[in-house]
Amino acid sequence: MAPSAIAQRRTHNLLLFQKLLNLRDGASPFTLLLDTLEESSQPVIREFVTRAKIAKSKVIYVSFQTLKSPAQVDVVIRAHGKPLAALKQEILTHLPPPPSAAVPSPSAKAIVIIDTLYPLAASASSSLPSFLSSFLFPGISLIATYHLDIPLTTQKLPNPYAPSPLTTLSYLATSILRISSLDHAVQEKRARDRSLPEPTFGLHEGRDGVIIGRKSLGEEVQGVVVEMEIRRKSGRGVREVLVLAPSSASLPSSLEAGGKMRVGPGAAGSKICLLDDHPLYAAPEVGDGQGAMDDEDEEPESTFSLGLTEKQKKDREGVVLPYFDAQSGGGDGGRILYEMGREDDWDPEEDEI
Repeated sequence: MAPSAIAQRRTHNLLLFQKLLNLRDGASPFTLLLDTLEESSQPVIREFVTRAKIAKSKVIYVSFQTLKSPAQVDVVIRAHGKPLAALKQEILTHLPPPPSAAVPSPSAKAIVIIDTLYPLAASASSSLPSFLSSFLFPGISLIATYHLDIPLTTQKLPNPYAPSPLTTLSYLATSILRISSLDHAVQEKRARDRSLPEPTFGLHEGRDGVIIGRKSLGEEVQGVVVEMEIRRKSGRGVREVLVLAPSSASLPSSLEAGGKMRVGPGAAGSKICLLDDHPLYAAPEVGDGQGAMDDEDEEPESTFSLGLTEKQKKDREGVVLPYFDAQSGGGDGGRILYEMGREDDWDPEEDEI
């Protein structure tokens, strides 16, 4: 039996995301990570570093805001306060030489990770494309993070005709990964299933002093939501929403057995699945007895009570409806029983018509 379209899409996009994380065969020379205060890009960066070390690639970490050196990183470059030209030259000294006519293939592979592009976008946004393009040659993969919810402030007057740094970065990137909270995605999905307004979190709540939204599902939600966009050489983009969960996440083994989940390499390999296949997000199956029982017991929300008390239920059961008398088997059959009232107007001529 041929696999369904959903199964083909699932298998293709899971393999494509794994290829991107492995940075195999130049899958993406420049990967842009978009994160917020709600969910950091650090889980995705750690996954890139872990897979790069398994592939024996050199990892160069350019730090603007990271104070402690990350684990498994070969070179850490402190970039805060350095001129752009000096920073560029220091990064190039740690990279393997680019291919030449004598050596057409790269001698070694390396990845360059920039923890945040905010200082470069704020101080030298016009030089940002040329700075990043100087590291894009065969054998090198560039991974950079851009914070979406930090307002961009520049000391110079911005050019009204120049695009924003985010627009420029989105144009240059060959892959874009937008990281968001799995807890918030599950809460929004549950609100949509009940036809309720979707909740807002953090800065979108519009409340004074609220920066990060509350996560109400607790420790049962482990992992981050990754909205993947990979741009092929033909220009066609592939989009998918996935979940990257740590190895400690309690996901049913039936997902891996059914081909809905992939486990990363190594002893502490992460777990990858589509957001639609995650147990907390997936729609309940038709015929689920537990779900039907919950829907039956659940009462609609209202400002007043819609239920009946025990006395009201007994009074309702004691009411004899008029058609019961016609069905009791009496001699009158189906004759309508009606008693004239004082207010009734009897007109024999009108009733005969």
